[in-house]
Amino acid sequence: MWERVNLSLTVSADFAAERKVEFKIVDGEREFGVHTERVAPGEYLLQINVTNFVDRKQVPNGTWRFVPSVDGVPGAAADFDLDDLEKLDDWSRVYLYDGNKSSYVVAFGISEDDHPVLLMRTYQLARAGGGGGTAARATIVTRLRGKLLNRKRITTVLNRWYRLCRILFPPPGNRILFASEMRSGLEGNLLRIRDRMVERGLDSQFTFAYSFRVPKQGPEHSNWRGTLQVIKLLASSDIVLVDDYMGLLEPLELAPQTKVIQVWHAGSGFKSIGYSRFGSYGSPKLTNAHRKYTYAITGSEQLRHVYAEAFGIEESAVIPTGLPRVDTFLDPERTERVRAEFFEKHPHLAGKRLILIAPTFRGRGAPSAYYDYDQVDWDALYRMCGDDTRILFRAHHFVPPPVPIPEHCADRIFDFTSFPSGNDLLHVTDILVTDYSSIIYEFSLLNRPILFFAPDRQVYEATRGFHREYEAAAPGKICDTMDELIKAIESEDFDLWKVAEFRQVNFDRIDTHAGDRVIDWLILGNPAEHIEAR
Repeated sequence: MWERVNLSLTVSADFAAERKVEFKIVDGEREFGVHTERVAPGEYLLQINVTNFVDRKQVPNGTWRFVPSVDGVPGAAADFDLDDLEKLDDWSRVYLYDGNKSSYVVAFGISEDDHPVLLMRTYQLARAGGGGGTAARATIVTRLRGKLLNRKRITTVLNRWYRLCRILFPPPGNRILFASEMRSGLEGNLLRIRDRMVERGLDSQFTFAYSFRVPKQGPEHSNWRGTLQVIKLLASSDIVLVDDYMGLLEPLELAPQTKVIQVWHAGSGFKSIGYSRFGSYGSPKLTNAHRKYTYAITGSEQLRHVYAEAFGIEESAVIPTGLPRVDTFLDPERTERVRAEFFEKHPHLAGKRLILIAPTFRGRGAPSAYYDYDQVDWDALYRMCGDDTRILFRAHHFVPPPVPIPEHCADRIFDFTSFPSGNDLLHVTDILVTDYSSIIYEFSLLNRPILFFAPDRQVYEATRGFHREYEAAAPGKICDTMDELIKAIESEDFDLWKVAEFRQVNFDRIDTHAGDRVIDWLILGNPAEHIEAR
């Protein structure tokens, strides 16, 4: 019935097939339409995304009845089979969020009358204080109230500054802001879009602005002066391109004319993000920066619903342009140049089979990121290498350096975390070893083996969560232990056929024009025209 935040409910209603049947949820004078699909004679499937139900908001607080209408004429509320009472508790959900200080409850029950009808009760609850006596509770409540008022005051100040900047530095109609709160410079999808606009001479039509700051790197990147400068840039720009979560968007009441385009840095990976994690480890609040996007991009029509759920936006706002950074990744001339330059700088690796180990981080985000290197048996990997194989280890950029490679292993295993481009590193990689990273996205285009070393996947799934079932989605063999990983490498047991299936799901097009599609569809034109023409 549930997939994290999506409720699917099958109801029985005996209407003729030619009648138009739609269900609504009704609470007094309030009513909202529910996606209704006839799945069998007398059976209808109702689907609700409880965190993105209407106007990018959750189902409002209330006690809701499910009411059908037939050819526009409302009928009686759906009743409930009392033989299925035990199902009501199984259907109900409690989502903790905001650091477990708040909860969103979806509870199913029946009405208390002679002919009970099915009810869905929704509540937003917030913790006001704890135990320790009246005085202690009063102190806690006072502190919480003070923090809340302070937060509101800060939000008011930020929005006043934003509106003032709109007046003093109005958008000229052609300014594009390239921004990231996770990276210190232009790279990835943002870099390709900017470079492609320059190649097409569009830099004479548009002016470019840039904002890059990484709070983890120190207070100079996240102080008040820097924050006010970013707000000024947001206020004075017509189009904002971001490539990761940008928390500053959340409190701002952005002008409706501002187009915010999320060119998410990752392709299709395993990790649940945004509202796909609602109620679990690191869950977002019900109001969140992700909801501010005018558009978000993805690589495939089949993934639009995944990104719509994650960002809490409509599927129509998710546009399958492909990822612009793939354009340069697939350029054959550039690939040869990258390979030649790599082996010129690292001649000791020429002629060797290169295995890239590139795990993602654990933790809630950049400030708490880590990787458990105790999972790695360095000596076993060293012995496996022999004379013909070398290992390049690349930690996630959130994880503090260095990689703790033992000194006696350093002639066969190398730390490549600081290598400038992860995608360039893929071009010299013969076998990729990862866990839950989206690095598989580009590497799948090379049709080379991918192995998955995921000894903590049960814990990871329980805390972080996956978009899709890990075993079904992983384009390669999954290894739970280091012994299994080494055996798979030595026996070349790769399940390479899974890579082709992965490409089919994740890429509508394999070409070098994704950057052009972002520019033409989202910056210059109307994306709806292109989607409808597909």
